Amino acid sequence: MLFKKGRDLKITLLFKMDKTPITRNNQSLYVSALGYYKAISFLKKHGLIECIGVDKNNQKIWKLTEKGKKFVSLLKEIKTLLMETYEEKEEVK
Repeated sequence: MLFKKGRDLKITLLFKMDKTPITRNNQSLYVSALGYYKAISFLKKHGLIECIGVDKNNQKIWKLTEKGKKFVSLLKEIKTLLMETYEEKEEVK
């Protein structure tokens, strides 16, 4: 499924940032350092996130930009539509 946990690190990070800003240190261990930095680079390049400073360990703190917030909102809408479609198909069976 498109929104399965861990399917796409970029989507996972966006959903986490929708709740609170993140740093490398507060990410789960299943996220490799290389994967994390590649995802952050991609999201930053596309204007979806921005650095708002550093924490006490000098780790950059990332949060969603307005464009990123809109993108996450649209992803949530798509997820809802997909779930409704899936539930409708299950009811027909």
